[in-house]
Amino acid sequence: MKAAVTNEQHGFDVVDVPDPAPGAADLVVRVAACGVCGSDIKAQPYMPSGLVMGHELGGEIVAVGVDAGNWRAGTKVAVLPVISCGTCAYCADGMVAHCSQTRYIGMGPDRGGFAEFAVVPARHCFVLPDRLPEHYAALVEPFAVGLHGVHTAAISSGEDVLVIGAGGVGLTTTAWARAKGARRITVVDPDPQRRESATAMGATDAVASAEEAAPGAYDAAIECVGRPELLRASQAALRARGRVVISGACDQPMPIEPITALLKEITIRFSVCYRPDEFLETITAFADGAIDPTNMIGPTLGLNRIAEAFDLVRSASVHGRVLVSPGAAK
Repeated sequence: MKAAVTNEQHGFDVVDVPDPAPGAADLVVRVAACGVCGSDIKAQPYMPSGLVMGHELGGEIVAVGVDAGNWRAGTKVAVLPVISCGTCAYCADGMVAHCSQTRYIGMGPDRGGFAEFAVVPARHCFVLPDRLPEHYAALVEPFAVGLHGVHTAAISSGEDVLVIGAGGVGLTTTAWARAKGARRITVVDPDPQRRESATAMGATDAVASAEEAAPGAYDAAIECVGRPELLRASQAALRARGRVVISGACDQPMPIEPITALLKEITIRFSVCYRPDEFLETITAFADGAIDPTNMIGPTLGLNRIAEAFDLVRSASVHGRVLVSPGAAK
């Protein structure tokens, strides 16, 4: 099979590698599409040579391990890329990202979706209904990220929500806030095209900076960028007893405004990854039309153009999720 393998220059070589065989509890999936997200861009410079990246993947089952259960070849699946032990208290509660044995498909020795085929644990696969396009499988993971942020913020019907950032996390968060019945959804992003994308995903209004959001007007603020100054901006936008959720990864100290937080009794929480039931909820929402992911789909490129796909995401020159389709001709 063809696979995009990391090299010593932290780029990719598209090479022939042996076709994979499933372990006893595994499935082999023909990859329909695999998304390129910001975490891939951040991780790429640190990846050793010889790895196959790609964690937003899904496709069609082509082989089933002897102990994998009642899976059948030809079934379309989305893959939850967080491999956990399956037995600890965190796993039992669905919080697979917090398992002490967590590994990420496409971020280490477990080969990911930038290849024609991928071996994945059967218990991390979720059926995609036949009536849905198979490339939707690559969109389940990013939408599950947005859903987990909305669940963490406890968004309920009739609430006013501020979403900071209209990248992948911000757009999926916006879509879920709309699906959960938020009354007003204000999205902040300096890019006018991204603001248009946010409106298409369900925002009621969009502004260029957090300072333009009405102060004290929101029940919840979800920060999806990962910049330290945006926590204070989120606090300023909240009503008394409002909730801030940080979904953006920030590697710098993030100062709070303690008096504001105290007087408003603000709750500040963080959100990472997703739960298996959120994968299921995402697929159900795609199937019944509660969430339409088509506005999140950006360019789809063949495996031989993976370097171009990464450059597009790195430069932020396109909107929507860039997909790599290993079976595509170009």
